[in-house]
Amino acid sequence: MPELTADRTAVQWTAAGAEGDVLHFRLTRLLGGAWRLQAAVEAAQLDAPGAAQQLAEALDRPLDEAPAFLELGPGPSVRAGGGAVRIGGRDIAFEQAGRRVVLDGVDRRGGAWHAGGPLEPSERLWGTGERFNALDQRGRDVTIWAEDRWLATEGNSYVPIPFLLSSRGYGLLVNRYEKMRLDLGAGGADRWALRDLRAPLDLYVFLAPTPREILADLTALCGRPPMPPDWAFGMLVSRHGRTKEFASAEGVLAMADTMDRLDLPWSGAIIEGWPTYARDRYGELKRLVDALHARGKTVLVYEACGRVRDKLTDELPDMERFLVRDRAGRTDLRESEHYNPADAPDRRTSRFIDITSPQARRAWEEKVWRPLLAEVGVDGAKIDFCEQFPEDDGLQFADGRSAAGMHHLFPTVYNAMMHTMFQRCRPAGGLCWSRGGGIGAGRYPFLWCGDQRREFGGLRAMLLAALTAGVSGVPFMGHDMAGYVPAREGQGDPEAEVFVRGTQMAAFWPMMSTHGTVTRPYDFDVPIVELYRRWTKIHYALLPYIREQAAACCRTGMPFVRALCLAFADDPAACAVEDQFLMGDDLLVAPVLGRAESRPVVLPAGAWRDVNSGAVIEGPVRLEACPAPLETIPFFAAEKPSSPVLEECLTEVRRLLGG
Repeated sequence: MPELTADRTAVQWTAAGAEGDVLHFRLTRLLGGAWRLQAAVEAAQLDAPGAAQQLAEALDRPLDEAPAFLELGPGPSVRAGGGAVRIGGRDIAFEQAGRRVVLDGVDRRGGAWHAGGPLEPSERLWGTGERFNALDQRGRDVTIWAEDRWLATEGNSYVPIPFLLSSRGYGLLVNRYEKMRLDLGAGGADRWALRDLRAPLDLYVFLAPTPREILADLTALCGRPPMPPDWAFGMLVSRHGRTKEFASAEGVLAMADTMDRLDLPWSGAIIEGWPTYARDRYGELKRLVDALHARGKTVLVYEACGRVRDKLTDELPDMERFLVRDRAGRTDLRESEHYNPADAPDRRTSRFIDITSPQARRAWEEKVWRPLLAEVGVDGAKIDFCEQFPEDDGLQFADGRSAAGMHHLFPTVYNAMMHTMFQRCRPAGGLCWSRGGGIGAGRYPFLWCGDQRREFGGLRAMLLAALTAGVSGVPFMGHDMAGYVPAREGQGDPEAEVFVRGTQMAAFWPMMSTHGTVTRPYDFDVPIVELYRRWTKIHYALLPYIREQAAACCRTGMPFVRALCLAFADDPAACAVEDQFLMGDDLLVAPVLGRAESRPVVLPAGAWRDVNSGAVIEGPVRLEACPAPLETIPFFAAEKPSSPVLEECLTEVRRLLGG
C-alpha cells in the first residue's frame, strides 16, 4: 500500500512505474464536486499549470479553485464532501452518490502517460469536443488534435476537447492542451484508455447526479461565455472569399439591396474576400460600414487567427518585434500540418502574433484592431484557420515557454482575447465567430462547425458537431447554412431540398448564416425562396426565447443546441437519439436529414405539444412516422414550459406556418 503524505487540502504519494520510474501523485478536491489527480516523474512538475490554469493566467482571470479539506481514512483512502477516493498506488477509485470511476494502471511508458479503466456493456461515452461522426464515441480511438481534414467526418475536429461524459454519471477531463489519444473501446470493448500524453498527467474527475451538474462544474473550470450582443442571434450573410462577391462595396451593397427587396431578414454581413488589413482601403471600408450601419446592419471582417500576412508589417514595422520566432530568430514559420487540399496542400509559412506577451497583445489591439473597431467601425470578425499554429521545437515565446500545447492554447487564448476586445470596443457589443480552439473554447461565442458539402450527410455532420461540442462545454455553435461547397456530382441529393432542410434546422440554432460557394438563397426558384423567407422569419419570431435561453446557457454552461441525453439521462431511448435536439429547455426539434416526408421521433417523458398540428402527446413515446413534408419539420414544445416568453413566440411561429 502506498504511504500517503497529507496536508489539509492535498494528498501525495509515490508508486513504482512499469519502467522503474518513481511516479509522484497528488490528489485534491476542487469546484465543489470535482477531484483533481496529477501525476509526474518529478515532484516539482506537479505544480505545472494545466490547460484551465494556463488559460486563466493568459486571460488574467484567476480560477476560483479553493480546495476542500481532506480527511484520511483506512485502505488507504481520502474523503471529502460526501465523496471518497481509494488509493492503491497506480490504481485509484473515485466514489460518490452511488457512482464509481476506476483508474487502473496509471503509468508512464516510453515518455508518455497512460491511464484507463473498465467500461460497462451498455455505457455510452459522449464528448471529446466537436465530432462529425457520432454523438456516442464508444468504440472509437479518438485523437485530440485540431486539424482541417477538409469536408471529412471521420477523425476531424476543429475543437477537440479531451472530456468524456459517461451515461453512468461521471465526467473526465484531461486538463492538458498537448496531443493525446482516447481509446474508447476500440482496443478492447470493455475498457477505455488515455494514451500518448507527453506532458504531466492532470485529470479532473466529476461525479454528480445529473449531466447538467457535471457540465456546470466543467464550465466553471474552463470558462463560460459572456452574453452575445442581441444582433448576433440573427442572420449573418457571408460568401466565400474566392467568389470575390464581397471584395468591393458594390458587391456587398448589391446583396443588401436584394435581401431587402425580397423581404429576407438579415442582421449583418461577413465580408470575407475584403482585405482586412489593407489600410489603404480603410476609407472605402468605412463608407461601406457607415452605409450598412445606416440600414441597422452590422459588419464583420474576416481574419486568420493572429496570422500576420499581407503587408501589415510593412505598414506597421513595429509589429515585427511582437511575433513568435524560431531558434534562428526567423518570424516566417511553417504552419502546422493539416489536410485542406484547397488551401494548403503543402505546409505554408505564416507569422504569428506572440500572445504570451502582454505588450504584443496590447500592440495588436491598439495598432491593428482599434483603427478597425473605433475608426472604421466594424463590429467583429469571423476568425478562421485556428488549427494552424505549429508546435515545432525551438519556437521562441516572450514568456519563455516551450511550444508544447500551443497548437490548442494559441487559438483559444487568441479568440477569447479578440471577443473581449470586440465587446469592449463596440457600442452594441461585438462578435468573435471562430471555428476552432481547445479546452476553454466555450469562452467565446460563437463557433461554427467548419466545412461541409451541401448534402444530407453534411447536415447530419453539422448537427453532430453542435451536439458533441455542446456535451463538451461549448454552448453556442452555428454552421454554414445547409453546406459550404456544392454536392459531389451524381450523389443524388437535390440541392434545393438540402438547402430547405438546412434552413429549417438552422432556424432553431442560436444564429443563422449563409456562406460558401453554393447557390445563394435568393437564386433558387420562387417556392424555395419563399420557404427560406418563412423559416428565417420563424427564427426571428423565436428571438425572445433564443435570447432568454442563451442567457441561461451563459449562466449554467448548458449548450443551446442540446443532446437529449443531457436532459433525460435516465431515459435509455432518449440517450440513444443522435438526430434530434433540444433548443434550450422547452423545444424539441427533429430535423429532416434525408429525402423523406416523414421521420421517427422520440419524445421523452412529459407532455409535448406538436407545434405543427397542435396535438398534445404524452411521453415517453416513439412516433414511427411523424409527418415532415418539405414545408416543415417536426418540432414540439413542452406543454408546461419553464420559459415565460415561449408561448408568445410560438403564436407568431404558428401564424408563419399558416396555422
